Amino acid sequence: MLAASALSLCMASTAIAAEITAPLSVDDVAALGDVTLRVWADAGEEAMLNKLIPLYEETYPNVTVELTLKGWGDLMGTVVNAMNSNTPPDVTNGNQGFAIMGTMVKAKLLRQLDDFISAYGIDQGVPASGFASMRWNDEGTAWGEGHIYGMGGATQPLGLFYSKAKLDALGIEPPQSIGDLEAALVKANEAGELPIMLGNAAQYPLGSHVLGILIDMYSGVDEVNAWIAGKEGSTFDMPGIRKALETLKGWGDAGYFGRGYDGRSLDDAVAAFGGGEGVFFLGGSFNGARLASVDPDAFGFTLLRGEGGEYVTTGTFGTPWHVSAKTELEPAALAFLGMMLSKDFAQAYADVSRLPNANLETVTPTGSMHEAQLAAARALFADGEFVGYLDWATPTMQRTMGTQAQMLLAGRTDIDSFIAAVQQDWEPYQAERLAQ
Repeated sequence: MLAASALSLCMASTAIAAEITAPLSVDDVAALGDVTLRVWADAGEEAMLNKLIPLYEETYPNVTVELTLKGWGDLMGTVVNAMNSNTPPDVTNGNQGFAIMGTMVKAKLLRQLDDFISAYGIDQGVPASGFASMRWNDEGTAWGEGHIYGMGGATQPLGLFYSKAKLDALGIEPPQSIGDLEAALVKANEAGELPIMLGNAAQYPLGSHVLGILIDMYSGVDEVNAWIAGKEGSTFDMPGIRKALETLKGWGDAGYFGRGYDGRSLDDAVAAFGGGEGVFFLGGSFNGARLASVDPDAFGFTLLRGEGGEYVTTGTFGTPWHVSAKTELEPAALAFLGMMLSKDFAQAYADVSRLPNANLETVTPTGSMHEAQLAAARALFADGEFVGYLDWATPTMQRTMGTQAQMLLAGRTDIDSFIAAVQQDWEPYQAERLAQ
């Protein structure tokens, strides 16, 4: 019997079997008897989980964690079917957007986490905009409002990495705005340096990350998020998006990405940047751990202020974690997430150069670059907003954006055609979704 102090029955929804009002106790979990908690995770979470699982099993000795690690593509290709099976993982990583989280919400495969977030105080000290991508209506047809179905442990904003040595040699201060960056790119190019390291073999680094950052600089948060979320009447043809595309094309025409970037993988680009190639690298903060492993003090990281003067960036609270609506081990599953997302565990994220959502103010960095990332995340949490990833808009948008961005820089399409192709992907999907 679950402890009455922590749990009370809630019959309002099939997506939540028991509502919690306080963190789960050791006794709550012990009442399950000896059990095995099945966890699926992205391979990128391995270092964090290697710290979490022993601590969890020590705290809850009746639970053995059975961990399955999968590469990102494999996980995204299998998680929906796994959660829909008769033996789903109790806890799993997923992904925001209609294709993964929306599908699982629609099929009632996920437990609502509003009560969990409140009971554990996870919503304290973090921006409300970060929860937008985790909120869905009950039908799984619209995100941005409704119940919370997932939560990540470490924020992952897109931002600007820079080589300290190269900026010093060029006499450039770390850019703080898009205007600063434009001026720095000109100076780096004139000095014969590669201004921006890019690896675009998978297409999304250019069409999602680089373009996403530029759209953040010139566009309104609410407008872009409304389009990504499929709000009726939205259009990709916005003035800020046109300016972002003009800027992207201008960077390509000026040679700021160098040559061969379409044949270079993202991993190879990060390795090359770590090895001294390129002045800047535009991408997710999650790349910082690899750079820190090369030299924790050789690189810097910053978020840029857009034209409106605010910190606006593509990002989230991180890759979401979900609890199966079918799990028979709900107390153990919630206790697992509770420990993972706690202030006490935040340093474990920081120890591998990540940016924990909890306790962001007091964790100890691994070096000066990580400290810069932590400072950027604090500024974002205090005075900024998250924009969703463009590819969340439809199941095929990542491919559409990536292809169009490649074609734009190769001179095989223009801005009008780019916008038309994206909207042609968006409209039929959203019309079908709204009709459901």
